[in-house]
Amino acid sequence: MGNDLATTKRIAVLLADGFEEAEAVVFIDIMRRLKINVDVLACKNERHVNSYFKVNITADFTLSEKFDDDYDAVMMPGGPEGTANLTSDEMVIGFLKRHIARGKLICPLCSSGAKVVAANGLFGQHKYVSGADFYKSFDDGVHVDQKVVVDGQFISGKGLGVVFDFSFIVAEHLIGKGDVEDKSSVRWQAQHIDYDGWPYAEQS
Repeated sequence: MGNDLATTKRIAVLLADGFEEAEAVVFIDIMRRLKINVDVLACKNERHVNSYFKVNITADFTLSEKFDDDYDAVMMPGGPEGTANLTSDEMVIGFLKRHIARGKLICPLCSSGAKVVAANGLFGQHKYVSGADFYKSFDDGVHVDQKVVVDGQFISGKGLGVVFDFSFIVAEHLIGKGDVEDKSSVRWQAQHIDYDGWPYAEQS
């Protein structure tokens, strides 16, 4: 049941040069373990993207190739240079605005919450969390100091240290938590990788 639902869901992960690689790769890993379809989109004119710590990654497509596609969720990792490149890209902001208007999940991790979403006035009155003190530079949204914040269609995470919490919560909102005995479920996968963090530490 979970697998059937998962294969209908699509997530876009937006990467620009300087992105935080661990945040992106862990998120992609968890989604693909759960059979959720992930398109890794390079926000530049080629698919090769260089990360914050100079790890070269080849995206599945460029954003321009998939700009007109609709996704169930859009995720952005942090990274000082990466978020600066995302927030200055008109195509990225247009892509986010369209998905917000259509009620899709918007999932910024670390500084992308403040530096991309809040910086462009996209949170409105929704609550969010972002890395460091970047939120102090922007009036948009309501910043709260939590690991992961879910408010309406926005799911935000504080930083790299909460990437597993963040990833499993995004997955849960797409396909449900499921039963711990079901190998296609979020709960089973969390236990399978020996993840014992909040909120998946409980036993069946």
